[in-house]
Amino acid sequence: MILLLETSTLNCSVALGHVDGTLIGTREVSDGQYLHAEKLHLLIDTLLHSEGWTPSDLTAIAVGKGPGSFTGLRIGVSAAKGMCTALDIPLLAPCPLRGLQRQGTLHDPQWANQPGRIVPAIDARRLEIYTLGADDIPTASIVDGGFRNDLGQGPALLVGDGAEKCREVLAGHPADWHFLQTLPTAADLLPEATKLLTSGHTESVADFEPFYLKDFVPGRPKDPLGLRSKTT
Repeated sequence: MILLLETSTLNCSVALGHVDGTLIGTREVSDGQYLHAEKLHLLIDTLLHSEGWTPSDLTAIAVGKGPGSFTGLRIGVSAAKGMCTALDIPLLAPCPLRGLQRQGTLHDPQWANQPGRIVPAIDARRLEIYTLGADDIPTASIVDGGFRNDLGQGPALLVGDGAEKCREVLAGHPADWHFLQTLPTAADLLPEATKLLTSGHTESVADFEPFYLKDFVPGRPKDPLGLRSKTT
């Protein structure tokens, strides 16, 4: 049995699945705030208890490796590594971008027959998104008139929490873009996680780090007590 964690966006999501790809159950919370540090372990405990399992029943743990929120990814990966170490089980690192593509195939039957035209979009602020390029490699991309021109004409689906903000920019694009505003979920990681497990593509628990894709740029620290000088 695989425990799956997805924390790359505002959605704090956990799921349980059998190694044959059968989904057992899910729990998630997304209320517009990053509450992963407070909610993740509670969701894990609630899910395991409700389904009648214990941590000792787990075969592996899968965590969405990124890209996405720096803080969210760190929390998810830390939880996964801690549990893998304590239980001495493998760590798997599926990609939430591919999970979003799976959501696209389930959204409308027409997309199931043309998965190559489903483009994931995790919000990376402004008009930039994390996506999969034409080579199926994760990348940070600015959405402009030249975005994915390799798709040519015909319907294409942009899916993720960065989808809707691109609607106006892509209005004149050669492709007929459709938009599905949604968040990646732990359940969507299950197909890739089972493939990774059966093929032996596990991660080093000691060395694994989230796939941030972009360098972290810290913001100005908050000063709720007004202790800093206004000139600093």
